[in-house]
Amino acid sequence: MEESKWTSIFQMKAKNLKQGDSWSLEFDDSLVPKRPNPCWKLCIGSTSARFSCTKCGRGWPSVRVKVVFHMRLLHGHGTVKVKPLGQQCKTCEGAPMEKPSVTSRNIDILLDNLVEKIRIKCYHEDLVRRNKPFISHDVSRPHEPAHSNAGHTDRMERSMWTRIFQNKVRNLQQGDTWRLEFDDSLVPHSLNPGWEQYIRNTVAWFKCTMCRRGWPSNRVMVVFHMRLSNGQGIVKVRRFRQNCKICDEAPMEMPDITSENINILLENLVEKIRIKCYHEDLGRGNRPFVNLEVKSPHEPAHCEACREGVCTMD
Repeated sequence: MEESKWTSIFQMKAKNLKQGDSWSLEFDDSLVPKRPNPCWKLCIGSTSARFSCTKCGRGWPSVRVKVVFHMRLLHGHGTVKVKPLGQQCKTCEGAPMEKPSVTSRNIDILLDNLVEKIRIKCYHEDLVRRNKPFISHDVSRPHEPAHSNAGHTDRMERSMWTRIFQNKVRNLQQGDTWRLEFDDSLVPHSLNPGWEQYIRNTVAWFKCTMCRRGWPSNRVMVVFHMRLSNGQGIVKVRRFRQNCKICDEAPMEMPDITSENINILLENLVEKIRIKCYHEDLGRGNRPFVNLEVKSPHEPAHCEACREGVCTMD
């Protein structure tokens, strides 16, 4: 029922777009937020909504509800795919992700802002207006990231790292098992006894969760600590973050690294494992990454790795 509400409101909004073009809105739960297909544009909106647990019936409001839109205009036919990101009940064990119930007023505001993004990204209009604010719910408790699938993007990227890593370590010594863990508490150059270190620079995109501005960087540091003991290998990894130079008190954002560069990172890592843990004599150098076009210089004040003294400055 709510999907038809979104569709009818969108059709009213889309009438103000270029005459002769037709637009449709589709719900697609398979959308990956930061990975639109070629020729598609991305817009991520934030709104407020209520949720209701299908297991226990408990309801809760949230003012941190993300809605992902992928949009494309091709030969006069425009398509918008939408995925409202869910949250789950913090009380029920194994609770499913629930879809948000967004009021008509906030759907209207979301789609107002979406149509502006379409005008900017698909019709290349120069608009200077800012997003219209949504109507907030009265929320007495803090947002709980553990129960939100807005963090689903990073979890998906982590699973990609794990999958690629497991493919790479198959070529290591037979009988040994290896696993990859993410650990944001790693301190570069401070290793426990028996651990080895590998620090590597890669390439990534960042996106500010406050203003939605995105920027590329060819100076993204990744630290690995690794250990092999009694046939059990562990690699701990920390990706260094950057923050927006425009927003005051902007949070540090995780890098969005392409699967190609994750593959290269882990290929180089496995070579280091062979050298440092298996004491093999390899003469090859690191495989280079696929660079992004970066027009602005690296800004140490907004780089977590620079602040901790591990960012490569050459």
